[in-house]
Amino acid sequence: MNLSYLLKYFTPKEKKFYGMFNQAAIHCIEVSDELNKLFNSGSVDEQKAIRLKIKAIEKKADDVATEVFDALNHTFITPFDREDIHELAMTLDDVVDLIYSLSGKVEFYHLNSFSIYMKNMVAEIHKGCEQIQTAVNGLENFKNTDKTLKACKELNKLETRVDEFFHLGISSLFENEKDAIELIKQKDILTNIEKIANKIEDVSDVVKTILVKYA
Repeated sequence: MNLSYLLKYFTPKEKKFYGMFNQAAIHCIEVSDELNKLFNSGSVDEQKAIRLKIKAIEKKADDVATEVFDALNHTFITPFDREDIHELAMTLDDVVDLIYSLSGKVEFYHLNSFSIYMKNMVAEIHKGCEQIQTAVNGLENFKNTDKTLKACKELNKLETRVDEFFHLGISSLFENEKDAIELIKQKDILTNIEKIANKIEDVSDVVKTILVKYA
């Protein structure tokens, strides 16, 4: 039995990371809720107000990620591998960043109407962010891994559902949209929503990696 193994089980670990991860997950929920509102908004003024909220959440999420990285530099014993902590923090922050980027594209393209496929996709994104919190919180206590793995499984299913809506949306777009510029805009929006779903699935992959190592 080597020293690192002994340290893993008998040295008190810094638990502040769990609070940071929970806060990062909360930001994912908040920003995805605003995204859902954006794609169901009824006016330009309402869209503008929502985008400002998304920007503010993105700033708070960046602050949490920075806090995690700073803590890594000042913590001797971490709850799990440093590279996994870094990867989880980065991936959670990426979810928020991609949503913020998408909201910017909506503004840049001057979009004020969205297809049913887009609305279904962003609704799934919000559900996924709620599952992210369940998955991330499960890392603090490895005794209930079934609940954590169930959340991860739901995130994998979500990505599949979003992918199905994406293909239906693209098919409908090419069949019905006659304006080439509008087609490009709409396709880009669909593609960027799918990227968010892929990143949410990445969160699931990181959590499962940690469970394999420590549960």
